[in-house]
Amino acid sequence: MTAGKKILIVEDDAIIADLYQRKFVAEQFSVELAGDGSTAMESLKASRPDVVLLDLQLPQVNGIEVLKFIRGTPALSSLPVIVFTNAYLGNMVQSAWKAGANKCLTKAICTPRQVVDVVRHTLAELAAKAAGETPLVPAPVVPEPVRVIPAAPVPAETEREDAFQSEIRRQFMQSSPHMLVEVRQRLQAVVKSEGDAAYLRWLEERAQLLREMYRTLHSLTGKAGLAGFKQVAQLSSALEAFLRELTEAPQNANSSSLRTFAHAMDFLARLLEAESQADNDSGATPLALIVDDEIFSRRSIISGLEKAGIAYVSLDNPLEALEMLQRQRFDLVFLDIEMPDMDGFTLCQKLRQMPGYARTPVVFVTGLNDFQVRARSSLAGGSDIIAKPFLPIELAVKSLTHMYKARLLPADKGTTTPS
Repeated sequence: MTAGKKILIVEDDAIIADLYQRKFVAEQFSVELAGDGSTAMESLKASRPDVVLLDLQLPQVNGIEVLKFIRGTPALSSLPVIVFTNAYLGNMVQSAWKAGANKCLTKAICTPRQVVDVVRHTLAELAAKAAGETPLVPAPVVPEPVRVIPAAPVPAETEREDAFQSEIRRQFMQSSPHMLVEVRQRLQAVVKSEGDAAYLRWLEERAQLLREMYRTLHSLTGKAGLAGFKQVAQLSSALEAFLRELTEAPQNANSSSLRTFAHAMDFLARLLEAESQADNDSGATPLALIVDDEIFSRRSIISGLEKAGIAYVSLDNPLEALEMLQRQRFDLVFLDIEMPDMDGFTLCQKLRQMPGYARTPVVFVTGLNDFQVRARSSLAGGSDIIAKPFLPIELAVKSLTHMYKARLLPADKGTTTPS
């Protein structure tokens, strides 16, 4: 039983915190809120809750530091802590397990109902262990997604749940357009500041703008996940991780990465509108083809695809790739431009003539970042380009953008899907 149990929710977004508070109060929990890490630690010193729900991505004192504080305080060391992470930030997830998290949840894909179920399951699991009924298995280093099968709800509960979820969706639809505009405006300022003669001042201003964009996208991801906008939340989560890496290394915010980010943001608004009307998620795992004669380039592409959860086939020979394309259907293709036997432009032209490949997204991977390459890639039937060297998360964002676009617009006219 969880009636009367006290939960501390550590969440810096006031709207998300309020939604969780209302949900847990409705489930007969006693709820306390903390808007940042410092406040959370002060609250924990004053009163021990029964469970903590902790967002790791907090300003100033982050969630990992709060988790370390809990495990390092004798009176709190056994306190169950469930954390929210970003699936695209693998190091963060590993740090959470290492610091002693009981459960790690991906914020982008969790509804309030699912979070409540995980909290209840965790409390029941620990209670059983304390009673000596069932030994608790230690969390694995690389955890599998948490799967909790809730009890079948009675009709009245289902009605309340549906009404609550509808209200969350309505609030999200009202607030999200403003958040997208806010990110776009800051992105324009980032691009505009690129020509600033005072280099150090330019780097500082850019870093601040990127941090502000990151916080807005972090909020958007959480709200989209709560509202059940799965694809919006996934793409926003990837963009959030992309911005985090750019914030930590602002020099990587080059023309290619900013172009990738801008295209994804433009598409995110369209995806939001489409997902508000219907769920376009096919549920099938997409398959990508990589054709590049350089092993290090292939490894970089693979790293990005793995972040995006996209399966792949990797080849170094364009002639072999042509044969493979005839035998296997691919949802996304990455091509190097300069390869022996056949260049990427020619391979793309041949691909476009094959049945079923008229609209398949084709991304050219090249170190040649000039107008002539862009023009030739379009003439050859390419959908996009990405300039080497690139961050794996940039390629993940680009991949998700093209995959969702292809699902959303299967009936678009034309033979390519240019960004």
